[in-house]
Amino acid sequence: MRCGWSRVLGSLISVAALAMPLSAQVRSGYDPSAPAAPATEAMTRGLETDQKIGAFLPFELRFTDSDAKQVRLGDLFDLANGSTKSGGKHRPVLVALVYYDCPVVCSATMDKISGMMRRLGYEVGDDYKVAFFSFDASETPARAKEVKEHYLTQHPRGLIDGPGGRSVFNPLIADNWRFFVGEAGANRELANALGFKYRASANGEFAHSSVFMILTPDGRISRYLSPFLGDDQKLAEQTKLALLEASDGKIAKSASELIMAWCFMYDPKAGAYTLQAIQVMKIGGIVSILAVGGLVVGMLLWEKLKRKPVEKPSPSSPVAA
Repeated sequence: MRCGWSRVLGSLISVAALAMPLSAQVRSGYDPSAPAAPATEAMTRGLETDQKIGAFLPFELRFTDSDAKQVRLGDLFDLANGSTKSGGKHRPVLVALVYYDCPVVCSATMDKISGMMRRLGYEVGDDYKVAFFSFDASETPARAKEVKEHYLTQHPRGLIDGPGGRSVFNPLIADNWRFFVGEAGANRELANALGFKYRASANGEFAHSSVFMILTPDGRISRYLSPFLGDDQKLAEQTKLALLEASDGKIAKSASELIMAWCFMYDPKAGAYTLQAIQVMKIGGIVSILAVGGLVVGMLLWEKLKRKPVEKPSPSSPVAA
């Protein structure tokens, strides 16, 4: 038991060091070896994400998936009105707005999310869903399919053995890791609902922020996270906390995960979860009270057993010869 608690404490301490201002994450772009160039800073000025925590998405918007099928936005969510295929599940949804031909930031964002998913400890489809939306109206379902197949092939459980020994895409993951394209109006309305900003630049590319969102099973915005909080493992720890919170703990695999979720609180300014000393103190106080209470009860029971008189045989009882 002591080793289990030490592992939990170690996880709490390691995740606590991740916070940095969300606006800085958004503006810095993807360059792990150097700060953003002045041109990147100027290009993305004014595109910081507005956090609209608690807001519902516009469920009636429609997008086209990588199989060229029209999908109603509300049908992505287990508990949204009109969703009928959840099987009683309460899965949060990770949403990222990107464009598939982005030369740097979007590719890096999708790579970071993909790497994080391999270390998360939760299974796409069973525990949560993922949806990537292109905000470039010129991109096609065929392009979305190319990108989807690329990432499914990289996922350790993305391929399974099919008929004749051929590898086929794992339907559990393929059906719940979706890649969409949309018309300009729908793209802009979804971005506005999420507080995500982008604009076309003179060279035909887009300037935009780098962030992904965790949404509740009923389609409310729960948390915003930067894909560049740290390495894949650190990002996975932050994402796990966001998924736990968005699902109200329903996807927790153990008591230690619930304890971690209780000890960390989301800091909107940092765009990350930070360890709350007061919560840790509360847990320590509860554990101490239970330990002392258990010790006192144990001692009282022991004393009671010691004082219990030994029954002696009655004088009238027959004595064996």
